[in-house]
Amino acid sequence: MKDLDHGPEVVALYRHIAAAIWQKGDFSRPVDTHLDRDVTLAAPEGTSIGRVAVATDALGPLAAFPDQRWFVEDSFAAPGRGAESVLSDRRAIDTVHAGEGVYGPPTGRRLRFRVLTEARMQAGRITALWRVTDRAAILAALGRDPVRWAEDMLRRDPEVRARIAAPPAADDAPGARGDGWGTAWADMIERAMEGAFGVFEDQYDAAADLVLPGGVQVQGPDAARGFWLGLRSAFPSARFEVVHAMALEAPLMPPRAALRWTLEGRHDGWGPFGAPTGAEVRILGLSQAEFGPDGLRREWTLHDPAATWLQILAGR
Repeated sequence: MKDLDHGPEVVALYRHIAAAIWQKGDFSRPVDTHLDRDVTLAAPEGTSIGRVAVATDALGPLAAFPDQRWFVEDSFAAPGRGAESVLSDRRAIDTVHAGEGVYGPPTGRRLRFRVLTEARMQAGRITALWRVTDRAAILAALGRDPVRWAEDMLRRDPEVRARIAAPPAADDAPGARGDGWGTAWADMIERAMEGAFGVFEDQYDAAADLVLPGGVQVQGPDAARGFWLGLRSAFPSARFEVVHAMALEAPLMPPRAALRWTLEGRHDGWGPFGAPTGAEVRILGLSQAEFGPDGLRREWTLHDPAATWLQILAGR
């Protein structure tokens, strides 16, 4: 297939592929045509490698939530390495817990959660994916405590320990930051995670809207500071890194940016994950933002606290 541009064409193709495989469960032509043979899918709960493994990753969510309505809130693409495109996608999913699966027996409860994805594409094929699902919002809607859910998963599924302990797939083409909004935001978050938490007061709009794990919606620089400081306080010696940053300025849209970041190290501090345990963890996070004349005005950030609890409990 010919190389597509780095804008609307690649975004439209990605949306088509994602809906066919992960919403409709079509594992025939879309998989053969649009997934690279060695495609990788990195998620907080583990990494899938190869076309079949990545496609069948859809089975669990489709079993638990067979009727899904997708609302693509934003997708944008930027040039990657060579002819490659890198895409950031944010979607909200409305569904009903109607099937048996990783969330237990069906409850019939209606829920809404978000998914953030970064994708690499070349010649019409997805070559790599990073995805964070707001599992915290799912568990909250189902009335499940994330710690008890993690304990239950470790007890029910003997493969969970191996999946969370496996090293992540190598990122052989990390994105260069270049310059612009993505670089500025990446530098700001890295400075904050090094202790300069005052940057939020300086760089966030006073009325900035934030959407955080669990579907939590908060407002203002203090809320941003509280979220990132809480994460750092639980893992004070862990290494924080923005692995990839991208941005886009387009007509009729505010400047936008997306980050892929990791926090890797020991659970050696007090914070959202309770008393320090010394367990080794690796947190994968994805973020999107919009900017205005007074700084960052909207942020969406996801990581998976339940997957972090899996690592803490397994390593305790």
